[in-house]
Amino acid sequence: MYMHFSSPERLAGELLAAADANTLWLLCIADCHGHQMPDLLAACRARALRVCGGLFPGLIDGAATRDSGLIAIALPAASRMALADLTAGGVTWRLPPPALAGDASASSTILVDCLAPHITGLLEDIYDRYGNRISHVGAGTGYHDLRPAPSIFTEQGSHQHAALLVITPQLATVQVRHGWKRVMGPFVASRTQGNIIQELNWQPAGSFYRDQVVSHDPSYAGHPIFPDINSAYPFCISKEGGEDVIRDPICLTAADEVVALSDVTENSVLYLAHGNRQSLIDAARLVVEDCGRPPDVERCFVSDCYSRALMLGNAFAQELAAVCRAVAQFTDSTPEGVLALGEIAANGQQNLELLNKTIVVALTHRQTHE
Repeated sequence: MYMHFSSPERLAGELLAAADANTLWLLCIADCHGHQMPDLLAACRARALRVCGGLFPGLIDGAATRDSGLIAIALPAASRMALADLTAGGVTWRLPPPALAGDASASSTILVDCLAPHITGLLEDIYDRYGNRISHVGAGTGYHDLRPAPSIFTEQGSHQHAALLVITPQLATVQVRHGWKRVMGPFVASRTQGNIIQELNWQPAGSFYRDQVVSHDPSYAGHPIFPDINSAYPFCISKEGGEDVIRDPICLTAADEVVALSDVTENSVLYLAHGNRQSLIDAARLVVEDCGRPPDVERCFVSDCYSRALMLGNAFAQELAAVCRAVAQFTDSTPEGVLALGEIAANGQQNLELLNKTIVVALTHRQTHE
C-alpha cells in the first residue's frame, strides 16, 4: 500500500497499527526522504517493528508515479531476511541467507545498491544457494542523481554498498520484458572489467559509444550520458530464447570508458538499442499477459526501470495504465512497486542477473500451487 511520509514517528505508528507485531515490513521509500531514515529506523526500533527495504528514485502506485512517500508491503511473519556487504573483493553476509526446508514453497525479493561492486557475484551466490527452486524479483536501489549514499536498510540502520534478500513462504509468478530493438552493431566489447567497458571494437569505449549514438540521431551531440543519452540508447546483448539483455550506460570515466549498471563480459557482442513509446508500452502489457491469469493473486509488485520513465516522459503513465488494465483482467490487486536502478527477475528458468531498461511484474499467490 502507498503511504504518505508525514513524519518518522507518525509513520512508525501507522505501520504498527496496520498489521500484527510479527509482520515483516518491506518498505520501498522515495529517495527524497533519505535524510529522515535515521529517525524513522529509530522510531521503528522503539516500537519493535521488523522493517527492511531500500530508497528509490520513484514509486509506482497503480497508474501513478510518486516522488515522495513509500510503498509498504506487509510480509508474512515467517519471512526471513539476509543482508550482505558488497566490496570489490567479494560478498560478505552479515545475516546469512536462510535455508529452505524440504519442498517448502517460497519466493524472494532482492534489493541491491545499484552503485555497489560485485553485484554479479552476489547474484551468482544466491543462485548457487537456491538454484531454480524459487522465483526472484528485485530492484537496484539508489538516488535519482546517482549520488553515493546508503540506500539499503533494516530496522538496525542504513547500509551503503549492500544487498538485502527476503525469503517469503509464498509462490510468485515472475515475468520480464523490455521492448527495445537493435539499431546499430554488432560491436565487440573488446576490453572490459566488471561493469566498466574499456574498449568497443578495440577503440576507447566512451567516444565510440557517443559516435554511434550521434550517427543515429545527431540531436544527441554534446548531451550528457545520464540521464539523456542512456535513456534513449542503451546497449543490448543477444540472449538465446528470449529478448536481448539490455545494458544501461550511466557515465563515462576520465579514461573514456563506459560505466554500465551491470557487468559486461569481455568479448561480448553488443548492439546499440533504441525504442519508441509504443514498443515500450506494448512490452508492459505483454509482461502481464506472460504471467497468465492466475486466480489467487495477493499482490502485484512492479519493478520498472527509472530510465524507462525518463525516456517515456509524460507517456510513462500510459505504460503503467497498460499494466493496470492487464492486471485487472484477473485480480483486484493494485499494481505497486518502484522505479528501479536495475531490475532483477528469475522465474525458475534462468540465472539471476541485474537487468536494465526492463519492466518486471511479480504476482505473489495467496496459496501454493501443486
